[in-house]
Amino acid sequence: MVYALIDSRVNEMIQSRLQKEGFGIITLPPSRDLPEAIASHPDSLVTKIGNTLIFSADYSDDGVCALTDVREYAPHIKMILASEPMGKKYPQDTRYNALRIGDHLFCRTESISSSVKDEAERQGLTIVNVKQGYPHCSTLKLNDRAAITADSGMASAMEKCGIRVYRIETGNIALPPYEYGFIGGACGVFDRKIYFFGDYTAHPSRSVIELSAKAEGLELISLTDGMLSDFGGIVFLDK
Repeated sequence: MVYALIDSRVNEMIQSRLQKEGFGIITLPPSRDLPEAIASHPDSLVTKIGNTLIFSADYSDDGVCALTDVREYAPHIKMILASEPMGKKYPQDTRYNALRIGDHLFCRTESISSSVKDEAERQGLTIVNVKQGYPHCSTLKLNDRAAITADSGMASAMEKCGIRVYRIETGNIALPPYEYGFIGGACGVFDRKIYFFGDYTAHPSRSVIELSAKAEGLELISLTDGMLSDFGGIVFLDK
């Protein structure tokens, strides 16, 4: 079974829908070291590079049950507990927010964990420095060649690396108490399907989302009704 790491605050309806899609669920409890709004967001708590997960060692207490579940249900996954602590203020809250697309790892190199950089280099990835401290949150990776984002800086960096970029409008994704959240945090992609926290058709850039999915051969699945919500995305523990 493929397991999905999700924010523990994702409602039961969405969790049930993911289970009906065939996924096991591992919920990530909040970290006391991150701002409350993103304290249990997968894209802030963990970096996934290949079959390696990199967490802050400080999350071992808050997330002990989740980490135990990963070891039990996904024994093929290597887990690294990194020394750099997370923090409630920017950029300390970006230590583990990085985005891999193909052979590139996009991150804010000044603030990303050295363990993330070391693992990326060990796996032969090219590290691309970006100003955006939340690259995983701000960008929906469609595959190893294409992505969706509203962030112009991320779009430019990806295009320079030969990645096709579909640009959408900023906002219209819920992340209280902030003004808005981001597309990468509002969904997850697995086996050529995009699973959205909410109804993607409610987004004003619906046509761009549909066009990109069709062009890249992906199916769009809304896990619930209403506006899209940023829960830090979904990290799938594929085999």
